[in-house]
Amino acid sequence: MLRLLSLFILFLTTVSIASAQKLKKRTESYGTYKEVYHIDKETKFRCGESFIINNTTKDTLAIGHYLNSARADKWIFGDIESGEDYMIYNYSNDSLIYLNQSLVADSFLVKTDNGYELKKVDRPLLYVGYKDEIIHSIGRDLEIPLEVMKEEKVGLSLLQYFVDEKGNLSGPKLVSGFSKEMEQSINRKVVMLPGKFLPAIFDGNAIASTFFVRVNVGLDRELFAGDIGQPYILHIDSYYNVQVTEQKERRRIGIRRVDISEVR
Repeated sequence: MLRLLSLFILFLTTVSIASAQKLKKRTESYGTYKEVYHIDKETKFRCGESFIINNTTKDTLAIGHYLNSARADKWIFGDIESGEDYMIYNYSNDSLIYLNQSLVADSFLVKTDNGYELKKVDRPLLYVGYKDEIIHSIGRDLEIPLEVMKEEKVGLSLLQYFVDEKGNLSGPKLVSGFSKEMEQSINRKVVMLPGKFLPAIFDGNAIASTFFVRVNVGLDRELFAGDIGQPYILHIDSYYNVQVTEQKERRRIGIRRVDISEVR
């Protein structure tokens, strides 16, 4: 588990680097998570040690360092639920050093002669980061279009994406939608993902695969209870509310953005 020892070592290293490079510490909070990193005062780039903490469990979900705003060298990523190590990735040579196989699915939708089929795989498609970081990155500050809130719409957006055997992302293909603006907002978040994909491995070889991003706006999540756990469906809940102001007799729209502590 990435806990006190890692944080202590990180603290000592950070103090040394910050003193040498004139770095400024920054902290960002989103939902129940907190990211601590450093900015070079001259270049304004992220540099030096960084870590992400789950404020509820106090587990460290990611620990490593940046160089010119890019993740560099070895990063250790954890699992939100258990606090165990999830993966270790070396950005210097783009290699996966360690993966906790108990935390990943053994089946995934991969490309075959008949299209995309659910197959038992050596390794599923992976997004480099802490467990479910891709879901949190898409869901964080996802905007609900004003038109949707004004008309009090509820609905479902389902977009399909493809990752080839080299880890290149393409798409989306619209499977189901209820608001063009909503789907555009979702796609912007996907294409701006800062991390990288590692292709699925099937019979010892990298293989193309597909996954879905499903955003539920205001619907009862029990409607999806049967397949929320599918590894190839990234399910995100988003809500808003419309309140009535009695004195002015007008509606006041309140936006409730996705809280990543509620994702999945």
